[in-house]
Parts: sequence; structure tokens; C-alpha cells
Amino acid sequence: MYPTSVLPDEMITILGNHSLQAEEHGRLTTEQLELIYREKWFQLFVPKEYGGLALSLPEAVRLEESIAYADGSVGWVVTLCAGAAMFIGYFSEDLANEVFSTPNVCLAGSGQATGTAKIMGNGYEITGSWPYASGAPDATHFTANCIIEPGGEIQSFIFKKEEVTLQPNWKYIGLNATAGYSFSVNNLSIPANRTFIIDPAHATLPHPVYRYPFLQLAETTIAANISGMCLSFFDLARQLIVEKEPANARAEGVKSKGLQLINSGIAEIELLRQAFYAALDASWSSHLANKEITLPELNAVSESSLHLAQQARNLVNGLYPYCGLYAARTDTMINQVWRNINTASQHTLLVDTDRDNSFA
Repeated sequence: MYPTSVLPDEMITILGNHSLQAEEHGRLTTEQLELIYREKWFQLFVPKEYGGLALSLPEAVRLEESIAYADGSVGWVVTLCAGAAMFIGYFSEDLANEVFSTPNVCLAGSGQATGTAKIMGNGYEITGSWPYASGAPDATHFTANCIIEPGGEIQSFIFKKEEVTLQPNWKYIGLNATAGYSFSVNNLSIPANRTFIIDPAHATLPHPVYRYPFLQLAETTIAANISGMCLSFFDLARQLIVEKEPANARAEGVKSKGLQLINSGIAEIELLRQAFYAALDASWSSHLANKEITLPELNAVSESSLHLAQQARNLVNGLYPYCGLYAARTDTMINQVWRNINTASQHTLLVDTDRDNSFA
């Protein structure tokens, strides 16, 4: 069982019981969404005066890991949509009031700069298409990056759901309930207050999370999702392997090896998690105390995030063959979790590029 879940068993059950149905329908279920709205998970970083939870980054990361353990697609949608809602920290006051007065507000979006924004009098004319907007069917608003014309700099914008066109084109092996659709606009005119700059120097609200480096914030939240999914896989694998009745000596050996891999894998993931949370917590403490984080601390966050995500995935894939043919059935939880892991771990932030964080 998950070692330190911050979710009550009741919530884990609600999310998990609807996993297969959500995947079949290609989006989160009504029951899952009701829980998300009730618990305000789409607003993890939103100030309380705007209806949010105002969590610290370490609190939010631990919660996201727990949600991903219960259901990977829910964890992924919550993480990406809560990340987009965090941009309230860079909104003007009138834009924040307008957006976050929306019932069941949910922001989806894309980080790719695949749009153009022409300066037009008191606003902009936007044209573009953006991929991978997790949670798109339930979003009330969409955020997107555009190249300003003239000028060439990149700025972020927010659109209302009725202003965008969705393309239901999520055709991947996993995370199928995330509904990570593309969205587009064509010659859309918007007022000037619908743009913002995601940078600590441009933060408009005082919560420390808006001044924490965005790269490491993204890395930690994505890595926590992979960790939660992998812990779920190990639990499901143990249940499956323990219940097997070996038909012969070779099958007995396969079962024995599988249980060994489970025990050693869980122990290794726990060590990686300890290093990950130690680095995250240390960086957050420095951020609160000094208003800045040293380069070695930032590198420790990035490296521990990468190591946790990559090695957890490798351990899962090493165990997978010992789970038998049942684990290859697409209508089983263990197969869904395996596919979710191997889809989520394709995220570019989890690929080692030997970069440093000197620009952060």
C-alpha cells in the first residue's frame, strides 16, 4: 500500500473505482469531477480569497502524488490544470476576478508557443493551435503562449472556452481519460488585459509559489505523478503475483523472482522519494527564508525529480514481464496503470539533457 498517502481511503476508492470507465469514455467521470470540485484540486495554488487552497509547493506535490496513485489520469489532469490556475499569480486584478468568479473554474492549456498575437489598438488578434491541453472537455478557460507581432517576444494569453475550437485528437496508449486535446483560435480579438508574463518579476500576488522557479515547479509536480503511478503498479503487481498458483517449477520461479523485484523495487523507490522530497523541501525552505534558491539547490531538485521519474519507470518495466499475460489485458487496472506510466514518462521534462539551471 502507498506509504504516505495524504488522501483518505474513501477518496482513493472513488477515484480508482471509476478509472476504467473514465478511460473507456475518454474523459474523467462525473463522480471524479465532483470530488475534484469539492476538494478544490484545480485550485491548489490559488489564494483563498479567490476560492482556492493556497497550498505550498511541497504540500501540493505530496497531494498530487497521492491522487496519481489513486488514478493516473486524475492526477495528471489535476496537476496540469492546477498548474495553469497558478497563473493567477501573474494576472491583473480585474482578470483574476473575472476568471475565478466562474463556477467550477478550470484552466487547461499548452506551454508551446505555437500561436501569433498581433497588436491591435487596445488588444490583440490571436491565431494559433496548441496541443496537449489535459482536461480540455471540462475547462472553462485555456492558456496559451504566442509570439508577439511585431516584436517577436513570447507572452501568455487566456481564452474563454467558447472562444476556442477543440480537436479531440488524444490517440496515445495511456492517460486516455486526460482528454489532452488540441485547441485553436483564428483571428480572435481579445482585450489587452488577457495577457500575462509567467516570471517571478511579474508576479502580482504575494504567495511565495509565484516566485518559485517555474522549471523546478513543473519538474517536481510531473515527477510526483510518475512516482504515484509506479507505487500503484507495484501494489497491483503484488496482489496479482501473490494470488497466482504456479503450475510448475518454472512458474514458481517466476513468481518468486517477481516478488523479489517488488520488494527491492519498492525499497529503491522509497529511497528515491526521500531524496526527492528532501531536495524539494530544502529548496522551499530557502525560498521562504532568503527569497532566492542557490544553484546547487535548484540542481538537486531537478536531478532528484529526474532520477525518481526515470528509475521508477525502469523498475516498473523490469517487473512487468513477471505479471503474466493478465497484465497485458487492456481492460485491467494494472495494464491501464502501466500504459499511463509509459505515456506520462514521455514528457520532455523527464528526459535527461545534461542541462544545468544557470538560467533559472
